[in-house]
Amino acid sequence: MSAPTLERVDLDQRGRAELGFLRSLRGGLAPLKARTLGLLEREGAFEAPFTTIEDLRGRTDPVLAGDAGTRFGAAVLRWAREQTTPRAVAAYERRRDELEPLAVPAGLERFQDRLGPRKPPAYWTYEFHTTTGGWDGHPQMGFVHHELVYRHLLMAAYGPGIFNQRQSVAEAAPRESYTSICDLGCGTGQYTVKLAETYPQARITGVDLSRSELLYALRRGEERGLAWQMVRAAAEDTGLPGGSFDLVTSFILLHEVPPAVTRRILAEAYRLLEPGGDVHFSDVTPYARRTPQQAWADDWDAEQGNEPWWRTAATLDLAALATEAGFEDVQQRGLGPGEYPWVLTARKPLKENS
Repeated sequence: MSAPTLERVDLDQRGRAELGFLRSLRGGLAPLKARTLGLLEREGAFEAPFTTIEDLRGRTDPVLAGDAGTRFGAAVLRWAREQTTPRAVAAYERRRDELEPLAVPAGLERFQDRLGPRKPPAYWTYEFHTTTGGWDGHPQMGFVHHELVYRHLLMAAYGPGIFNQRQSVAEAAPRESYTSICDLGCGTGQYTVKLAETYPQARITGVDLSRSELLYALRRGEERGLAWQMVRAAAEDTGLPGGSFDLVTSFILLHEVPPAVTRRILAEAYRLLEPGGDVHFSDVTPYARRTPQQAWADDWDAEQGNEPWWRTAATLDLAALATEAGFEDVQQRGLGPGEYPWVLTARKPLKENS
């Protein structure tokens, strides 16, 4: 199994200190979060079951409206997240001569830009996760986000579990082997790597709207001797040939798009699959499967982290949407603690209804 990040990425002392400070600052907010949860529990906000997230927030928000500790914690968390990309980009720029050779692929033969001069969808221009400038806010944002932000903040905070989740999802696909896989919203190839390790004989195509992330995914493939194709296109309109894959999959893509686009992504997955092929999407756990405490924490954290469609993703009936798109044998389940990641699996019929 390959290492998730490059060991030879070395930042200067300032870069390590700034990213380490942001990591420690975010970690230091845990007691404030626990205090807020305790306040809500004492006030009885979690005692009754909730029917909708709006119902739950209608109970919690008035309790917290005048609480200075909660407001302070939210402000600090937002500030730390807003600082992450600028500090990581600055650290990269100070070591550009050493780092850029590690960030760019040797060639572009396996890269296709199907978006071309067209503007990307409006939803994609949002600064997800408070990533300054969005996923193409820097020419090497893919490298910066993966090797600096993931390594110095997320991996340091959560350990290897964030990559093990991707392995679990890849292994949970219905078949033992596949010949042609399409990874929608592949980013820098974190999940794509796990697909390649799980199904080594498969031809893999990654699709994403971010040029910088795709180019770093290409570089990561080169490092591992993987000849995958990377395509710049929207997941709902890939432009790839229909019926050309036996697995269409994604890891935590759907909460980054509006619900209308989720419907289009399922329709596109159906089109891309050969008869009998599988769709296998993972994303956030539905609020209906969470305790009141968990659902509130998910929703509150999404508010502080520029996640505009987390709530809709956590309340959509994906199984119904998959059935509506024409899939059969639709199944949903949670794979890990707290039922995360949440996985939808379904099959395109061998014969379509006339």
